Amino acid sequence: MNIKNGLIYLLSLVVVAVASSLITQKLNVNGGLSDQSVYLIGSATVTDAKRLPEYQKVSGPLAALSGGYVPLAFSKPNMIEGKLPAPGGFFIERYDSLEGLNRFINSPEFQEAKIMRDEVADVHFMMWLPAIPKGSLPH
Repeated sequence: MNIKNGLIYLLSLVVVAVASSLITQKLNVNGGLSDQSVYLIGSATVTDAKRLPEYQKVSGPLAALSGGYVPLAFSKPNMIEGKLPAPGGFFIERYDSLEGLNRFINSPEFQEAKIMRDEVADVHFMMWLPAIPKGSLPH
């Protein structure tokens, strides 16, 4: 990756982070997602496969305490169109609410567990998306 592409990629991550923060604040103020499931999506490259289960033993129960954590997928993606935004495997996790996800991500226990995570994997990005409310699609 050349410097220009690296800067564009970094800028896009900053824009996503700022937009996510602003949307989170707006939705929390308006009560939008308080009872709606959200999906955490990210990309990571495992750097120490032997120690990964050690991190998962800590992080999984912490996430479950936040309410409704369900790991859905973690693998290398199978591309249909376009280019991957990051290397490594991609993961998808479901949480019962944005508040639950925020409780997990912002908890002191997870902040401590992140130290271990960063020793066993390089996280390239994480973002969340709201679930589509039931009955909102025409089909």
